[in-house]
Amino acid sequence: MSKDFWKNLASNGPISILAPMDGYTDSPYRQIVKKVAPNTVCFSEFYSADGLVHSKQLQQTALAHNPSEKPLIIQIFGKDPEMFRKAAILIEQSGAAGVDVNMGCPAKKVVKSGHGSSLMIHTDTAFRIIEEMSKAVSIPVSVKTRLGWNNWEDHLIPFVQGLENAGANLISVHGRTYQQAFNGKADWTGIYELKKHLSIPVIGNGDVLDYDDGMKKLGNLDGFMIGRASFGNPWCFLPGGYIPTLAEILAIMHEHGRLLLENKGRKGMLESRKHLVQYLHGFAGVKEYRKSLVSVENLEDIDNVLSRIRNEHAGLLNTKLERGKEAMVEVWEGEGCGL
Repeated sequence: MSKDFWKNLASNGPISILAPMDGYTDSPYRQIVKKVAPNTVCFSEFYSADGLVHSKQLQQTALAHNPSEKPLIIQIFGKDPEMFRKAAILIEQSGAAGVDVNMGCPAKKVVKSGHGSSLMIHTDTAFRIIEEMSKAVSIPVSVKTRLGWNNWEDHLIPFVQGLENAGANLISVHGRTYQQAFNGKADWTGIYELKKHLSIPVIGNGDVLDYDDGMKKLGNLDGFMIGRASFGNPWCFLPGGYIPTLAEILAIMHEHGRLLLENKGRKGMLESRKHLVQYLHGFAGVKEYRKSLVSVENLEDIDNVLSRIRNEHAGLLNTKLERGKEAMVEVWEGEGCGL
């Protein structure tokens, strides 16, 4: 994959991206998004650069992906430039289209370790990481970061210019500071200003509800990321405010459960509970169906719930079920990074 991958993609129009989200954007999730919206570029969950280098098992689970997910970007975190260099080589060998560095996660345990948002302060380390990776691989190297520690005015532009000079081929910026974490509203003002000072593509991230909302927020940027709003709603990546029918929702729920079982076995079934409950909304009995879904043990359990819904709401199967705003901005649980 050429270092110009992102520039070439941006030349064809705004880029729509599934944001990296720890605990969510695994291979089954990405396959579902690509099935519904094939033009979406998917980012993985974030993985430890050190872990990838030292663990064959993590290499097998984190880097394995279905051809349908391409072009896939693998995100990694850490603080050791040499580990990043070695991890980037492994990622390139896996067939990924690019490697992304997390310099924005605000989780306390991550920052305390010198990873994530802390690299916005330890800029020399951040620049060395990108330099080492860029020299080591032929795939594009990108960075996902935040507006800054307290504000964007003092730090964002020189920091990202340094990343570009070090070899970064794309920058994604979440429109909140480290201190905001995931609170308050995302502010893209600094991202628009940043774009004026760079020659590489810039992606905006934070509080994008769907494709059309991303286009409204686009301004002078090259694309946007959608994170939380995609929970139970892969159709959010389609233009025109696409609203799926109940039948479409149930079909995708089955496929999501099947992929989780196929990819992760028992662990996938347990994870399916948090995913599947988020697809259901807007009709009678949803709470009861969700209660059943949070205790599923296998694909048969999932299909039994879906069959109940089909039988009890046969008249709604071809009805388009619009999601309320509250469904699109569900509270982010824990300190997982992404959005």
